[in-house]
Amino acid sequence: MKHVFLLLVFLGVGEDKRQVSSDMYFYDLNECKWYAQKLHEQGRNLTSYCLPKLVDDDKVRVY
Repeated sequence: MKHVFLLLVFLGVGEDKRQVSSDMYFYDLNECKWYAQKLHEQGRNLTSYCLPKLVDDDKVRVY
């Protein structure tokens, strides 16, 4: 088990906001934040966060 950072991506605003991705894990917080920022720059209705998680890195792909 390792602590990694999960990139969560949401599309929409208000009541229409929905999660569109929750399966990208990163070992490095700065790398996760870089992807979150690049995604955010694509459109104003896209929000992304990096959340620390404890995962079994033998069972999930970690970048």
